[in-house]
Amino acid sequence: MKIENCYISSNCNQTPTIAHWGKNNLICYGSCNSVLIYNPDYGSGGKVIDTLIGHSKRVNSVKWLTGLNIINEIELISGSTDCTICVWSLEGDIYKGVTLEGHSSNVNLVDGLYKQSDRNETVLVSISMDCSIRVWFRKLPLDSFSCSQTINLGYSIGLGAKLAFLPNSNELILACSFENSKIQLYIEKNHHDLEFEPSCLLAGHEDWVRGLDFTQDGDDLLLVSSSQDNSIRLWRITAKPSIRETVFETTEKSQIESKWQTYNVLLESILTGHEGWIYSVNWNPKNLQILSASIDKSMIIWEFDECSGLWLEKIRVGEVGGNTLGFYGGIFSPSGDRILAHSYHGAFHIWQDTKGQEGWSPCVTVGGHFSEVVDLSWEPKGEYLLTVSTDQTTRIHAPWKKDDKETTWHEIARPQVHGYDMSCLAVISKYKFVSAAEEKVIRIFEAPKNFVENFERICGLDNHGEGFSITNTSHFGPKGASVPSLGLSNKAVYTDDNIDQATSMDKKNPYPEESHFQATDMIEPPTEETLLQNTLWPETQKLYGHGYEVYSLAASPDGKFLASACRSTKPEHAAILLWDTSNWKQIQKLMSHTLTVVQLQFSPDSNHLLSVSRDRRWSLFSKTENGEFELVATTDKKTAVHSRIIWTCCWSHDSKYFATGSRDGKVVVWWINKGKERTTVLGECEVVGEYLELPGESVTALAFSPCLVSGRYLIAVGFDSGDIHFYGWCPNKWQKLSSLSKSCAHHLTVRKLAFRPVQGMSEQSSECGKNILQLASCSSDYSVKIYNTYVEDQLNDGS
Repeated sequence: MKIENCYISSNCNQTPTIAHWGKNNLICYGSCNSVLIYNPDYGSGGKVIDTLIGHSKRVNSVKWLTGLNIINEIELISGSTDCTICVWSLEGDIYKGVTLEGHSSNVNLVDGLYKQSDRNETVLVSISMDCSIRVWFRKLPLDSFSCSQTINLGYSIGLGAKLAFLPNSNELILACSFENSKIQLYIEKNHHDLEFEPSCLLAGHEDWVRGLDFTQDGDDLLLVSSSQDNSIRLWRITAKPSIRETVFETTEKSQIESKWQTYNVLLESILTGHEGWIYSVNWNPKNLQILSASIDKSMIIWEFDECSGLWLEKIRVGEVGGNTLGFYGGIFSPSGDRILAHSYHGAFHIWQDTKGQEGWSPCVTVGGHFSEVVDLSWEPKGEYLLTVSTDQTTRIHAPWKKDDKETTWHEIARPQVHGYDMSCLAVISKYKFVSAAEEKVIRIFEAPKNFVENFERICGLDNHGEGFSITNTSHFGPKGASVPSLGLSNKAVYTDDNIDQATSMDKKNPYPEESHFQATDMIEPPTEETLLQNTLWPETQKLYGHGYEVYSLAASPDGKFLASACRSTKPEHAAILLWDTSNWKQIQKLMSHTLTVVQLQFSPDSNHLLSVSRDRRWSLFSKTENGEFELVATTDKKTAVHSRIIWTCCWSHDSKYFATGSRDGKVVVWWINKGKERTTVLGECEVVGEYLELPGESVTALAFSPCLVSGRYLIAVGFDSGDIHFYGWCPNKWQKLSSLSKSCAHHLTVRKLAFRPVQGMSEQSSECGKNILQLASCSSDYSVKIYNTYVEDQLNDGS
């Protein structure tokens, strides 16, 4: 059985040097504890093509290793909160990592260069919270790295670091910035052991210097620095007197003495234009332009104007409105005609030079959650995937195909941006879902007209005939939604623009009544700015009844019932509430458990409700002739198979069997043996054959496939370690078919697994890939993944 990643969705971490665009046209970025490789030109709109697992804590900085005449990078470095540096080398199609240890605290910054064009003499620099800079050296590509120097900073903390070659020389210069707002230049003093000595100290900035970058300008070297004082400074390192030497001296020592040459260091220009901290600056690799990224939500491209002799602002791009908090970093593409920015919440933005037209236009990017993803659910026909996260958002992921290019998945809507961490969701129908956060309220959302129209265009689907009234009316139904000021409930908007409510009334009332919504016609996945402002769904109902934060939800496949449960330490709070979705009235309170119910699931025929709990028990409720649910089976100490918390449960597609998985590493399949004598609390239920036992593992997620594979049930099992295993099961036998390790699956807890409800891929053609099953997974490592499972054997529904 062949399994491949179809979609990887995860935002980058919140640090300035967390992403880098290499000459190989690949973007590497850190997400949670992993490094992801992102190809922006893959298929229709780019794709994350690889995941590198080597760190045990958050990745803080990444960098492709390059040098003079290197045209295709095959190595990259990463620094992490786990105090280590990883060097990743591409061998065939796989990146293999080597870990460098030595720091005693977080590694916040890494940089590196090849001194030779054949990748010999590799130099790495790492800056840590242990108040030190370490220099690492490798003579030959197959050699090991060794720490050639440790620079003790005393009580200072390094905030920026950049390596470069001195003009017309093979000697290295290292620029470092510290919390004293100054930039220290270090010069290579010993070629054989590779050590640096302090040289020139550059003063002038009035706050922390966060961004540094070098470039060659003829026979000179230019250093650009950005600071939290909202300014950019340009320094020229030259061996010859400069024609622009009429500048004020701001260096405590204005000369650099290398082994062969003396260089003057001059402040050439001060650039102002940003209104907030400037976290990064980057030189265009093709011409003399500077890209600056600021927390003021803007990025500026600066260019030297020969007529005035000044550096002037050429282009300004960025975000407008929304609840974003600006940019952490920006970088030019290797061709210089695109720019990448990553925002405060880890979202990517790419703008491309339109050349013949004015300005730069936004491009489609990948994205994702920036915190733990706790739940997911497919739309009933598998046309899109819904996810919720502790980053307080609900997101919709769907496939997009442009022209004849390969289909890629993207986030197409963000129906909920909340004020509490999300905990669970359930899909009622194609355009209606329910979600809950760390509050006692359950919220119901319905798709607005603008989403339905855009969904049809982006995904190439015809949604008419779905019984959705908004598509068939021109005057009724909300166009979109907005968030009231200081509110949590999405408010319906019935016009194309709510600018009157989104504008502050006067100086005494500076806060607008609600956020700004503007109906947009989209033919491609939206940008981050559009996602935040224009893709919200209106909230149609709130459900109250729980005494504590809602923890789990489940909707019956026929769309008639919703089950909910909350956090609890007592039996009365552990009750499952059952709601009628036609009028949203509470119709039953199901009592069985004594502690928090962690997962609920209806059987595919909607006749049974299964619950699993922290009390190490499962309970089965079945529908009676009068339409109510009653407890028909549960476990106790005598009948229990599981000895630890039961984290997960799932039903087979034919409603014949259900499985439970727990912290004790057991997966047990049960069935209802009609006519069996009820002698215990198990009622008619009993274990089917032998259960699967995996010592040392904790089972956290289970999913049955939507059909039989060669007469067997296919079960996906997710673990606390992040691994995912696939088993073929028939009543008397378990057979392991395949497994996904951390690099392909997850590196932290698998929170939920769900097969797409129908066979094939979520493509425009329903006939595409009938031998393919798609599995979606979400994890505590911030990522959402979809796998294409290629089943060579026969698929059938078992009927």
